[in-house]
Amino acid sequence: MKIEKIDNNKVKITLSFEELELRNITLADIEKNNAAAKRLFTSLIEESNLDEDFEFENSQLFIEACSDNSNTFILTITKIEDLPDINKYSKSYHKVQYRIDSQLYEFLSLDMLLDFCNIAKSENLFFGKNTLYKYKNKYFLLFSDSAIKNKKFIKTYVIISEYCSRYFSDNLYYTIIKEKGEKIVSNRALQSLIKI
Repeated sequence: MKIEKIDNNKVKITLSFEELELRNITLADIEKNNAAAKRLFTSLIEESNLDEDFEFENSQLFIEACSDNSNTFILTITKIEDLPDINKYSKSYHKVQYRIDSQLYEFLSLDMLLDFCNIAKSENLFFGKNTLYKYKNKYFLLFSDSAIKNKKFIKTYVIISEYCSRYFSDNLYYTIIKEKGEKIVSNRALQSLIKI
């Protein structure tokens, strides 16, 4: 766990997915913002001694949770003061905002991609515009900007990250796949595959 104090009201905590697993919490728990997620946020605040640096009385915590392509999970905790009608909010109130910037997802085999499609169909996942490529015997799903920015994509991201081998948020990877990969299905790849 790495703790970085941004300023007097903001701290960034970085954990690996392995550290999340040791705490028996999944991305799905965090996505649902359930009791397990709230326990995680509270324990991280206590373990990092943030409660000593920050005075939480009459404050609300805004927690932004995201992950990147290097197997890390990042929490940014911001203390918000002077909210109107603060008495309506409890000291432990948490709000989570998610930001997904990974557009490209790598699958080691077509079977893994089809396994994801089976789950996607039963979960009625949102896809938006997406294209399937093949490059060096691997399969790559490239989602449009509008797809990953849609709030409905959060659930898709949580599930697809369990089936893909890697995901990328760097334009260099997109360019390589577009230029060197073989385009298999354009624009509605997943929508076509779940019908198989």
